[in-house]
Amino acid sequence: MTCFQSNHEGALVDRVQASSADGFVINAAAYTHTSVALRDALLASQRPFVEVHLSNVFAREEFRHHSLLADVAVGSICGFGANSYRLGLRALVGALDAR
Repeated sequence: MTCFQSNHEGALVDRVQASSADGFVINAAAYTHTSVALRDALLASQRPFVEVHLSNVFAREEFRHHSLLADVAVGSICGFGANSYRLGLRALVGALDAR
């Protein structure tokens, strides 16, 4: 397992494109709602990914209720704080095992 964090959209896209991982657990933060580039990189990777968020995005501002990633993700997990990452990883492993 490898972890990577960046506040730069291009760095995230570059990391997805260069990765040899079997899949991704991604917290795209605000890029969830704005980044077509990140969506395209994840789709081009042809690898499964789980979208995660620490907070419950549906309990927040209306604009956060729409994700550019959710419809192409294996699934989305939100609102469980740091445990969202653990749940996302378990979900990804299950998706990979089901292939």
